[in-house]
Amino acid sequence: MASKMRALRLFAPGDIRCVEVDVPVIEKDSQVLVKVKSCGVCGSDIARVMVKGTYSFPTTIGHEFAGEVLEIGSGVKNVEVGDRVTALPMIPCGVCEYCKSAKYHMCDNYDYYGSRRDGAMAEYIVIESANCLKLPSNVDYEMGCMADPMSVALHAVRQSGTVEAGGSAAVYGMGAIGYMTVQWFRALGYTTVYAVDISDEKLRLAERLGATKGINAMQEDPVKEIIALTSGGVDTAVELAGNKITYVQSLQSAKKSGTVIYCGITYDDVVYPNDAIAHILRGEITIRGSWNSLPNPLPIHEWETALRFMQSGAIKVNPLITHRYRLEDGQKAFEMMFNRTEVFTKVLFKPED
Repeated sequence: MASKMRALRLFAPGDIRCVEVDVPVIEKDSQVLVKVKSCGVCGSDIARVMVKGTYSFPTTIGHEFAGEVLEIGSGVKNVEVGDRVTALPMIPCGVCEYCKSAKYHMCDNYDYYGSRRDGAMAEYIVIESANCLKLPSNVDYEMGCMADPMSVALHAVRQSGTVEAGGSAAVYGMGAIGYMTVQWFRALGYTTVYAVDISDEKLRLAERLGATKGINAMQEDPVKEIIALTSGGVDTAVELAGNKITYVQSLQSAKKSGTVIYCGITYDDVVYPNDAIAHILRGEITIRGSWNSLPNPLPIHEWETALRFMQSGAIKVNPLITHRYRLEDGQKAFEMMFNRTEVFTKVLFKPED
């Protein structure tokens, strides 16, 4: 194997380059070396690359990935050379109060591939074997790299509490996780799911993937439309656009005793008008945050569940792929996404190309 590889590294906000670096080596007996086959772009990556930056520079970005195990440390038991895997990007500390209560996604002192340490927009990555999950035989690498957003969507849905058959939901924001959230609600028994976005093209895809109706918020008031269609609002509203306007609209779309899940990352202050506050009080609305995903096996392992639903075809992720890029096209790809010069959903980097 070559000693050098190509990697997409962030040198400063807005300055991302494909450069040649050393192939990482296994330093602990618990680690594995993975040849990256596909790496997806998370919505958080766009802000990280173009505005916020990472915790140190330069950093190889990317945390949604799948690949082939090439080497394993002497203590690795759960995977073998040749296995096809995806990996959880978070490395919990294991000692804080949240880790001790198995809430690893809320760890106070976590590490993270692609932001706090080098990630997977590269030809190779070394990762902890405990983070690896084997891909089912009919889940390819492109599907496998979407296990992370799939599990994030599932976690958001589960934050609403028990998903009752016949329930109703509104999902604001048709990025990749929004589409997956629509599908999770339908797969788990909701019979009515409204998709809200500002792109007719995205809404048409949402309807093909199971949304009852797509609502273009640039053409009609989604709150009024949802209340009229449901005679009072939905059981669960999920905000995934990360927009200060949709933060309020999603809240107002929930019926009395309904639940609102905030999962989209917003960088603006959100101001709630008086009628929204009154709706919270008089409607006894439950508001819950949703962060990352939960790998705790009890009651379910959200990553393993995501892979099983992909394997069965109950949730489809391939229709979400809109762009595939080489590592050398990193700057062009991120400028396109940041400036929204094209309609995109899931953008993949293909390190072998």
